[in-house]
Amino acid sequence: MKLKILGCAGGIGGKEPHTTSMLVDDDLLVDAGTGLANLSIEQLVAIDHVFISHCHLDHVAGLALLMDAVFGKRSAPVIIHASPEVVQALKAHIFNWVIWPDFASLPNAEQPSMRFEEMPAGSTLTLGDRIISSHPVNHTPGSVGYWIRNSDAGFLFTGDMATSPDLWDVMKNETALRQVIVDCSFPDAEAELAHISRHFCPSALLQDIQGMPEAVDFLIYHLKPGQETKIMSELEATRPGKFTALRAGDSFLF
Repeated sequence: MKLKILGCAGGIGGKEPHTTSMLVDDDLLVDAGTGLANLSIEQLVAIDHVFISHCHLDHVAGLALLMDAVFGKRSAPVIIHASPEVVQALKAHIFNWVIWPDFASLPNAEQPSMRFEEMPAGSTLTLGDRIISSHPVNHTPGSVGYWIRNSDAGFLFTGDMATSPDLWDVMKNETALRQVIVDCSFPDAEAELAHISRHFCPSALLQDIQGMPEAVDFLIYHLKPGQETKIMSELEATRPGKFTALRAGDSFLF
């Protein structure tokens, strides 16, 4: 199983140019931020499944453009997996014929270009030899993280989140877990803003993951533009070598 990071920034204008999107193998997309701009039309057409963690714009802006790019070029619909709350938000606020066309009814309802499949938090889906489980996290309503693995190894993508002890209680016992891609958006000086917006700052993240096995690597994403160096220095000062800033173009093999 291959993982390629297309985008991982918490906004635009910083060290990383694109927002969150990750490609698993050639056909499975995790979140659909502006990182999709790194793919060719042929690569976009090959995407069969999209898993959305939550419906904030930096994670779904590319989904609308993806559907426009592949329209009429595929024989089967792109399947969008998300919690019921996120599915409803995407239907109501993006694919509503005002912000963007409803590709779930194009070219017609019988042969749509896009199909939504609700994936409630706590559910598991198997696609070939890949297993995808969703877990609720503390962010906007319906937000989930995804635990994606094969029979040997895998990674956890938390999505955007604040303290979520139930997630770590589950994941600390997963012996196949190799890496965690986790949000840390603000430095400790902005801990109150992190709390209000339901994101991590370094001190809160460190408190949350204290029970996780030492062998698990933590890859930090969603660093706010202009704050990247400060956030990573605060993490490094407390747990040297434990945290790495994720970058677009990074790739991993499981």
